[in-house]
Parts: sequence; structure tokens; C-alpha cells
Amino acid sequence: MHVNIRSLLPKFVLFTALAHSANPDVLAVSESWLRKTTKNSDILIPNYNIFRQDRTAKGGGVAIYCKDSLQSSVLLSRSVPKQFELLLLKIHLSKNKSLTVAACYRPPSAPSCALDTICELIAPHLSSEFVLLGDLNWNMLNTPAILQSKLDALNLTQIINEPTRYLPKALNTGTLIDIILTNFPSKYTSAVFNQDLSDHCLIACIRNGSAVKRPPLITVKRSLKHFCEQAFLIDLAGVSWKDIDLIPSVEDAWIFFLNAFLTILNKHAPFKKCRTRNRYSPWFSPDLTALNQHKNILWRSALASNSPRDMQLFREARNHYTQAVRKAKASFFKPKFASCNTNSKKFWDTVKSMENKNTSSQLPTALKIGNTVTTDKSTIIENFNKHFSTAGHAFHLATPTPDNSTAPPTATRPSLPHFSFSQIHSADVLKELQNLDPYKSAGLDNLDPFFLQLSAEIVATPITSLFNLSFVSSEIPKDWKAAAVIPLFKGGDTLDPNCYRPISILPCLSKVFESQVNKQITDHFESHHTFSAMQSGFRAGHGCTSATLKVLNDILTAIDKKHYCAAVFIDLAKAFDSVNHHILIGRLDTLGFSNDCLAWFTNYFSDRVQCVKSEGLLSGPLAVSMGVPQGSILGPTLFSVYINEVALAAGESLIHLYVDDTILYTSVPSLDTVLTTLQASFNAIQLSFRGLQLLLNTSKTKCMLFNRSLPAPTRLSNITTLDGSDLEYVDNYKYLGVWLDCKLSFQTHIKHLQSKVKSRIGFLFRNKASFTHAAKHTLVKLTILPILDFGDVIYKIASNTQLNKLDAVYHSAIRFITK
Repeated sequence: MHVNIRSLLPKFVLFTALAHSANPDVLAVSESWLRKTTKNSDILIPNYNIFRQDRTAKGGGVAIYCKDSLQSSVLLSRSVPKQFELLLLKIHLSKNKSLTVAACYRPPSAPSCALDTICELIAPHLSSEFVLLGDLNWNMLNTPAILQSKLDALNLTQIINEPTRYLPKALNTGTLIDIILTNFPSKYTSAVFNQDLSDHCLIACIRNGSAVKRPPLITVKRSLKHFCEQAFLIDLAGVSWKDIDLIPSVEDAWIFFLNAFLTILNKHAPFKKCRTRNRYSPWFSPDLTALNQHKNILWRSALASNSPRDMQLFREARNHYTQAVRKAKASFFKPKFASCNTNSKKFWDTVKSMENKNTSSQLPTALKIGNTVTTDKSTIIENFNKHFSTAGHAFHLATPTPDNSTAPPTATRPSLPHFSFSQIHSADVLKELQNLDPYKSAGLDNLDPFFLQLSAEIVATPITSLFNLSFVSSEIPKDWKAAAVIPLFKGGDTLDPNCYRPISILPCLSKVFESQVNKQITDHFESHHTFSAMQSGFRAGHGCTSATLKVLNDILTAIDKKHYCAAVFIDLAKAFDSVNHHILIGRLDTLGFSNDCLAWFTNYFSDRVQCVKSEGLLSGPLAVSMGVPQGSILGPTLFSVYINEVALAAGESLIHLYVDDTILYTSVPSLDTVLTTLQASFNAIQLSFRGLQLLLNTSKTKCMLFNRSLPAPTRLSNITTLDGSDLEYVDNYKYLGVWLDCKLSFQTHIKHLQSKVKSRIGFLFRNKASFTHAAKHTLVKLTILPILDFGDVIYKIASNTQLNKLDAVYHSAIRFITK
């Protein structure tokens, strides 16, 4: 199916209704008029993957929505200014059969060479079944000879044979400019539908053959249908929890607790299988379907009679349908917002459902590992697990035969007092349990935070005993070292495992325990000033804003002194996943940790495993021998400890670290001296990272020369890596959420802020009728103002001309509330 929509965003509600009513497998759009600042999440339709090729300038653009039950990947995506936009997808229909689907838009003013280029690009893909949908702005009722000769040479046939665009008041003067071209015309049946979303008709074709359907999504969750809170708590209170104190092994004590708790929980809230419904427009009622069918009948009548009266009846029906769709959506969501009151979860769930946010963790229908594509779900989750578990091997893969490098020397500091774990009090554990988020997922131990929070007063004491027994034995239950990983699609090629983000879910009690451990070690670090002054990550009283202000102040001071200032923004590849446990334990040893603590941390890192979990399937466990655990409480703190001494290698340059975001910078009056000093410091920093077995991401590591008034150099000498690669000089770089530019004008940052707020306000205005006044106020307060507030003390030095641009979008947000 294809429609020339002439701006997708303002018509997205009607477009979603079209997808719901027609339910096409492939829905192509031309003249999408999308900018690169428009996120895919703004135009997402659940159960579809979206692929797009926007025009770099205003207008144009194509997009293809493809059902997620189809294996689809991008073959080619090309935009030539003032000529065309072209997007090709490969869709796997079966094991040995595939279909290439393309979308193309060519503006009327395009030069004749545009056709030659389009033909050259699609020609290599015509050996298999091919379908091209789009708008070439040639009237195919009287096909130009130049176009027909090209189509004949490519063996492509136009299967639409009636007008697709009519003048507003004359149905007998239509043109056929929308196309469906294919090299297998006998396999397709085509049709033209009414002008609904623009002045172009909707065109569609059906491929003869069986449809590819996704099997229903089955999830397993606990049933609360017959759950009685009082009976559940009475049964828990009847357990002899004090027996845990008699068990010497923490593993046995944990098994006792787990079995006792789950036996009662399974009795009151047993697991059940549920089929997930995929209805993504619950407001689209049968009445709207009837109106849509009536509108289509009137369209056909108007075409047949060529009567102005019939055409007027169609227009009235079309307008009535459009208003009914918008009213139906508003009538569905407005009462939902009114009923939210102070229930924040219900409020944001309603917002997400309105935005069509897809939070599903469904597996892709296929996954490509190397040159092999697999469709078996069990094999897919095993391949995901192998892919995610090797994320921390970046250094070793890039350095196949590493030398026996050791970690950089630690700072010479007065000997620190020994640190030992203190006993955890049940009152602290009770507070942690009561503050659990009941909506978080359970780990592989199946202990849901909801039930732990509910029973906090009963189980806090035995859980505290478990925690303290872990300290005494320097051992952690094995279940607490097992992570469930969910692959979440980020966008791009659904076959590529690199396009999925691993979301790690650890057992709830392991995170409660880690929270207590983290509090003890961070209090020790802060009281003894362990962290470098150049380290801001995950420290009380420090943050992105304070770190950026420190760097910015140093750079502005240098500029005021008429100095050149150059910086290297260092990016590390998979830094958290690459931590070497032996080196980290050595770091803790130098910081005064007792032998019992070191033994506990050694056990904490040993025998860790992960499994991929999705759609009721669970992969086999794979060992995780490197890195700090994803999703853990201790992970960020331990990583800060791991890289804390890197700052010592900066030499004559300045450095600032925020977890794995590092900036190295220096300033002197002489440009040559600046770059020489920076290169020397960068070399030392690289050696320091190598000693920690952390790999530099050369492609994302950038250089910048800050200069406001000094003469601009004609050519800058390159800053190089130890491997001999030259770093790229850039004029803009996003550092800790703030775009820095070489002139420190903050023009780029304000442009991004303006674009981000406009996009959000656009969504709010398009759905204004669906919000209550209170909802409008909440949405502006929590989604618009934080964007403007973040880093405002940093970019406030921008010119009034730039800041006035933010005033304009701020006033738009106010108008959304008040009008």
C-alpha cells in the first residue's frame, strides 16, 4: 500500500487509523516531509518496523512501515538533493524466497538525469521479485517515451491503470502519477482508493499467495485474580524465619528462604500463560469502520457518475470521518487522564499508549549471525546470549596477542584505614524493601518486588540475616549472580544483533543487598577523599552540570588570557563490560579493603552468568568473566574506582572524568606547544587505559580547538593514537549532555534544545483535545521544562539572540496550557 501523504506528522492520527483499518503488511509513504530531528518513536505504529529516507532539505522524503512479523532489512537508502529519495528493503517470505520492496519520490522539478540514477540503483536488485511504490511525478496515463523505454529495459510494469490524483472540482481530469511497478505483474492485483490523507489517492496491491503471520505472543505472569493479601501475609508470618540464623552456609540459607517464600507465593499468586493482544488503536471503534466503508462507497459513486453532487457527498463523508476519528481518540483518552489523579504510573502509561510507544520485548522473526540467518526462536535467543556475553572482549579482540601490561601505578597517598563491612541493620533493610518499585520485573529467582514490598515487615529480619551471613562467609548466593537479559530493539536492521540493546534484570534482593554495600563503601571513599578531584561520576554533590562547568571555566579562563585551548574528547568501547576483575580487586586492596572484603568482592565477580529471556523462552547460561554487572547498584561505583588513577597520567594537561566520559585539554599562548603537550598527554592516557585493558574507540574520539578571537590556523597538526590513526577535528561535540562548539557560542546546543522542545510541543498540540487541563500542566512541567532547565547555568552565557529562541518555544508551551 502507498500514499503520498504530503506531511506525515500532522496527519499521523488518520494515518494510524488507516493502518488499523487496512492492516497492510507493507505501507509506503512518499512526501513524508520529516526532518532528521523527528524520532522514529514520534511516528511509530506498534507491530510495525519503520524505515525512512528523509530529504536533507524541506519536503520530500519516503518511509516504509513493514509488519514486524516479516524479516526485513535495508538494502539501499539514498537521497540526492533536488532529484529523488529512494529506499529499498529486502523482505524474506520463506526460507528460499524473498521480495524487494522500494519506495521512491521524485519531485516535478527533478532533472532528467534523476531517472537514470534511479534506474542504475534499482537494476542490481531486479534478479528477484521486485515492487516499487511511490510518486515519480510523470503522468502514466500517457507515459513519456523516455520513461517507458527505461521501464521496458528493466522489465517493470505499472499495475495501477486509473487516475490517482484529481483536480478539486473535476473528477474527469485526473492524472496517474502514483506508481506500483513490478517485474512480476501476474502475481499482483491492484486497486485505487479515495483521496483521504492528501490530494493523492491511496493505492494498493495484493500479492497472490499465503500471508506471513506472526504467532500469538504468549507471556507468563502471576495471576492476582484470587489473590488475598491478608491470607498471603498470614501464611508468611507462620514460617519459622528465625531458623535461617541456624544455617551456617549462605547458599543453604538462601535456598531455605527462597523455597519458603515461593511455596506460599505460588499458592496465592500462581503463574499463568497470557496471550498478548496487539490491538494498537483501542479507540478505533466499529462505528469508525462503518464510516470509512461508507466514505469509500461514496467515492466510487462519485467516480462513476462524475456528478458534483456525489462528489460533495463524498467530501462531507470524508470530513465527517476525519472529525469522528479525532473525536474518538479524544473521547477515549480524556477520561483516562481525568481518572489518573495522583496515580503517576497510570498517567504515564496513558501517555505511552497515546504515543504508541512500543515497550514490547518480542524477539525478531529472524537474526543474522555472520552469514547465517536463523528463524528458530530457541537459536535466536542463544545467539543473542553469545553476542551480549562477548561485549566485554573488545580489548582482547582488538589486541589478539597483548603484552603482559599491568595497570598504571596508583597514587602515592597516606595509608588509608582498613575498610571492613559493618553489620547491616534490619531497619535499613525494611526501609529498602518498602521503597521498592512494585512495577519492576522479577529476576530469574521469580521474586517480584511487589510481593517483597507487601511482606517487608515480615521478611526484613530473615533477609538481614542473609546479608550479614554473606559478609561473614565472604560468599554470595549463586542465584544473585545470574542476570536475565532482554534484547530491546534500538532501530535499524532487525536482523543485526548490534541493533539491540541488552537490558539486564538482576534478582531484586541482590540489588537491595548491593545498595547497602554501596552505601558503606561510598561513605568510606568520601570520608577519606579517595576519588580524584578530576572524577565526578556517581559522587554525592557532583553531576554532569558541575563537571561541565569546571571544564568550561578552565577553557574560558584560557581564552580570556588569549591562549589557544585544544581538547580531546575520549570515548571508550564497551567500557563497563571490559573491566578486568583482577585489576579491580588490586585497586580495592590499595584502598585499604580488608582481606574479608577482598574475598567477598572476589566471590561477587566469580561464577557470574547471564541468560537471554523473552517470550517465555530462556537461553542456556553463559559465563560473564569480565566487566561490572549491568543493572547493578555497585557497578558505577566500582567502575569509578577502576579508572580513578587515570587522571595521574595527564601530565601538563588538564583532565576530567565522568565515569567513562573523559576530556583531556590544555592551553598556552603557542598553538604548536598546545598540540605537542596535548599529544604527549594523550599518549600517556592511552597507555593508562591499555594498562586497564580498556579499548579506545577511535572513530568516536574527537579533537576540538577552542578559539574565539585569536587568528585561525590554516592547518592543524593531527593528534594521533598509539596505533597511528589520526583523530578528527570537530567544531561541535556533545559532552555530558551539552553541545560545546569551538566558539563557545552554544548556538548548536540551543538549536538542539529548540528542535527537541518543538518536537515535543508538536506532539502535545496535535493531541491537545485528548488532554485535561491538569494533564497539560503536568506534561509541560515534566517533559518540556526539564529539557530547558538541564545545563541552563552553562548555556546562559550565550547571546540574547540565541536565548530568545528558547523564549519562543517556552511561550509555545505556555500557550499549550492556557489556550
